[in-house]
Amino acid sequence: MPVRSFLPAFLALLLALPLTANDLVYRQLQSGRSNGPATIHEHGLFGEGEIIAILDTGLDYDSCYFAEPDGSPPPVNLSLPGGVLQRANVDHRRRKVIAYNFLYSCAGNPGSPGCEDPSDPRAYDNQGHGTHAAAVAAGDRGQPLIHDPADSIAPGAQLVIQDAGFIGGDDCTQRPGLGCPLRDLGPVLEQAYEQGSRIHSNSWGDRQGTPQPLTPPTANYSKAAGEIDAFVHEHQDMLVIFNTGNAGQLGSSSVSAPGVAKNAIQVGGVISFEGEQAVASFSGRGPTRDGRIKPDLVAPATITAGDSDFDVTSGSCDVSRQTGTSWSAPAVAGAAALIRDYFASGFYPGGFRSSGPPMRASAALVKAVLIASARSVAWDATTGRLIPSGAVPSFQQGFGMPALDDALHFAGQPRKLLVLDLQSDRGLAAGDGMSIRLLVRAGTPLRVVLVWTDPPAEPRGPSDPAPVLVNDLDLSILTPDGRRLLGNDTADSAARDQVNNVEAVLIHEPVQGDYVISISGEHLALGARQGYSLVVTGDMVLTARSRPARR
Repeated sequence: MPVRSFLPAFLALLLALPLTANDLVYRQLQSGRSNGPATIHEHGLFGEGEIIAILDTGLDYDSCYFAEPDGSPPPVNLSLPGGVLQRANVDHRRRKVIAYNFLYSCAGNPGSPGCEDPSDPRAYDNQGHGTHAAAVAAGDRGQPLIHDPADSIAPGAQLVIQDAGFIGGDDCTQRPGLGCPLRDLGPVLEQAYEQGSRIHSNSWGDRQGTPQPLTPPTANYSKAAGEIDAFVHEHQDMLVIFNTGNAGQLGSSSVSAPGVAKNAIQVGGVISFEGEQAVASFSGRGPTRDGRIKPDLVAPATITAGDSDFDVTSGSCDVSRQTGTSWSAPAVAGAAALIRDYFASGFYPGGFRSSGPPMRASAALVKAVLIASARSVAWDATTGRLIPSGAVPSFQQGFGMPALDDALHFAGQPRKLLVLDLQSDRGLAAGDGMSIRLLVRAGTPLRVVLVWTDPPAEPRGPSDPAPVLVNDLDLSILTPDGRRLLGNDTADSAARDQVNNVEAVLIHEPVQGDYVISISGEHLALGARQGYSLVVTGDMVLTARSRPARR
């Protein structure tokens, strides 16, 4: 659980100066600077039309960060006997919470300890964790879309709440609605998907039946990780986000399951340490047991945002400042909502609203844009002191911390954005290759990111190092001076990546000239073709593109 320090609402407002708490986060993830401009908001992108699902301990829905103007409660769906989840009660006209789902209702679990009754005003978040997570992602108090103290990065986004309850003594997630051992996550994700969510934020990990105080398994490809990969593979526009957990003191491979899923984004935490930004010592570390890069990204871990007073009849505006990777994940979920809004609003390719047709961005595309926007965090506080963090991608911070303005193109900027977002029917077969040729100008970094939604693999045990990658694509770049750069090869070792379904190349100072970006279908174990998303940012012009061809 995160560290909590509550502030009364009136004191929070007095202390909420322009650069505190969520103000730092929403600026950092837009412009890359905690005191920088809110560059994405300045173009009218607030996450409107996007729905973020928060699967956690529930929500104090009458908090001013979520409440409806008329004070009405959200539509409620219950869990029923046999684990059936209602999903039909949804109201998209609401400002914030369009559906509230009790995953551990007393209707489905009569007499069970901790079961929740919607008629009880204390049932809507009996711990506070879920309320803070939702506020970090999409909280918005006061006049809509005008930034008020502790507002979120995606104030225009709506919410689906999946209240899994909270109890002590659970050897899995302490959220009884998820079960122990964990229930099949497919129907849980399906409920949120059918209610309109395309971003699913999770700030929890699974102890996989390990009682306290024993150390639980970490970094393994659990059954639930496979269920997440299967769901995203079948619903390729559903982005699933997890935190790393706060067990960084365990060292390598301390990231929690099931967030290590291939098709999920796992997010570690950044704190201010000795006046510098650093990867937090408690932030879970990679690699996964099979050697994959996790976390994928990092984001601020100390955030002041709306919180619960444990009563949905009070109309409170409570705020708290909390620390933990639990808040890094919903911060990135809010950033993802801005990316989806960018494409849905037709900003691609011209850089202004309706310059192109509305796009339904896939989860792989949103993930690729987030990674393309990431900046390396210079310091690591793992040892209780600052040490240089080294090159990215790394097992401490993945590809770094998003700064959306480094990837999303707006009219008048020299840096351009090129995307390919191809489903499997237009993807690569085994042995196929495709390439694009770019004329790149010097002065702006060239970033190239390839992401594909990989089929699920069989679950792996707590220490099983067997690879879980099913279909292997490879990224390479031929530079004007004849060098060939490979995806994720930070050491220039000429070794191709055979374990990750994310590959990236960053050229900080490209020389002017022609660059050829190639993608090859090295190995496909499942399916005739593999779709993918490619994101390229830089001062560039597309000069040629090849059709997929047998190599």
